[in-house]
Amino acid sequence: MNEELAILELADYSELFEEDKAKAYLIVNSKIADHPCLFGFIDLPEDYETVKKLFERVEKRAREMGYNDIIGPINYCTWFSYRLALDRYDMKLFPDCNNPRYYVDYLEKLGYSKFLTYRSARVKIHNPLYGLGKKSYEKKQAQGFDFKHFEGNEALLKAREIYEISCDAFKGAWLYYDLPFEYFERFYLSWIRKIDAQLFVAYKYGQAIGFALGYRNPFADNFISKTSAVKQEYQNQQIFAALLYYGSGFVEQMGFNDMIYHFQCEQKPDFKRFDKQYESDEKRYALFRKEL
Repeated sequence: MNEELAILELADYSELFEEDKAKAYLIVNSKIADHPCLFGFIDLPEDYETVKKLFERVEKRAREMGYNDIIGPINYCTWFSYRLALDRYDMKLFPDCNNPRYYVDYLEKLGYSKFLTYRSARVKIHNPLYGLGKKSYEKKQAQGFDFKHFEGNEALLKAREIYEISCDAFKGAWLYYDLPFEYFERFYLSWIRKIDAQLFVAYKYGQAIGFALGYRNPFADNFISKTSAVKQEYQNQQIFAALLYYGSGFVEQMGFNDMIYHFQCEQKPDFKRFDKQYESDEKRYALFRKEL
């Protein structure tokens, strides 16, 4: 049983649809104002006609409820499992989307189009922004900011601070909605407990105002940079660049010359790609949308 299904306790509405061996939930989260109608927790057999019948029923119910579009796969909000992998099914990251290619093919055949796209890629630590990060770090230290490193259980003890930074930093982001802390702790931290987390935190006057979370990939010999966030009050002040520079020193001490930047949204204004000499091993993902 998927324990994450308990997140649907927070949904305004959820219903499981089944068609032979195909499964999907129709989920409504009215707090996501622009796109409250979602599908998620999908399990699709390699049988297009069965999947087509399933989604016809899901979409019919969504139309009956008055919704104009449907987005997925997203399991209530962006704190948890969502997206589908588009390529590089041989590349194993953590966490990851482990769908086969036919999931994407079937959705596109059913009239779904890519709504938001994401990518993961291996980027060399000494890239064109490394020098800027060094200058930002030194400048922020001179301005009274402090940077600290926590790992393993020490990192987990910072969960409340990380949660509060995330809620502030991501407020207003696409499809994002705050969760009660107990749900964050119960589900989001469950996968972090499986790894040796490396947490880098920025402080101002003793208050945590930004963080970067990374860890060794349990499936390959590389380091994953998973999540970074800075409170909105401190955004656009080079805190993010300083954090990455600070953290990269520890990553180099672990023996890595690059990092996998995981699940970057390509539609974000600050999204950047580097030249091929600095990055490689790109893997892409997407959320899908259909007008009803």
